[in-house]
Amino acid sequence: MEKYIACWRQKLNRIDLHIHSALSACCADEMSPIVILEQAIQKNLKVVSITDHNNVQHSILAYLLCKEKPICVIPGVELTTKEEVHLLAYFSDIKELLELEKKIHYSLPKEKNNSSILGYQVCYNLEGEIVGIDDSLRQTALNLGMDYLIDFIHSIGGIAIPAHIDKNRFSLLSQLGFLDPKEKFDAVEVSKFTWEKEDFYLGNTWNGFPVISGSDSHNLKDIGLFCIEDNNEEINDFITLKNSIIRIKNKQ
Repeated sequence: MEKYIACWRQKLNRIDLHIHSALSACCADEMSPIVILEQAIQKNLKVVSITDHNNVQHSILAYLLCKEKPICVIPGVELTTKEEVHLLAYFSDIKELLELEKKIHYSLPKEKNNSSILGYQVCYNLEGEIVGIDDSLRQTALNLGMDYLIDFIHSIGGIAIPAHIDKNRFSLLSQLGFLDPKEKFDAVEVSKFTWEKEDFYLGNTWNGFPVISGSDSHNLKDIGLFCIEDNNEEINDFITLKNSIIRIKNKQ
């Protein structure tokens, strides 16, 4: 029976859409795109996204690297809105991420990152070599409101999802106090702890919004310890993710 279960789990689409790399100051410095993908493949993840704080560069590298690997990378980023709400954004291609990067660049604070307090933001290349340190202050809020960012993400074909809405910091509920069912975002993310505690699964909703989750991994050992399992093997890339969210919303 154990062998049967192990074989069955190998065939599931195991998905993690919230992983940080070394470009997030709060993340371990060894978290390069190539090392993250190697660890994800080893843990049998099928679909992942690197979602750094207000930074798209390592997500772009991971997307390029996955072309020759048995894993799909959905281009993504974790934005901090003017209201200090963390907002996940996902796209079908890196060209859309680059469009968003222009908005990020002009909306970052002028102050520089204090690495002694917040940590380094380490830049890697495709080969996994360190090529520099990003000194922009990316751990704080952009000068762009949530509604504006959601509209812009949608205008370039992306999906907008408030991150870990159940947490008491940097979440939709902690900052705004409520979840309006008429909001424009596409789904909501809950923390892995709530996902497991409430026994969520793909297809569940919260106030009418489809629910997803992610590991929010900040170091290598956390990758693969938590993921969402796509029992129906519906989600293989951005398009199937978007279609799944639309299908769940239309059922409400």
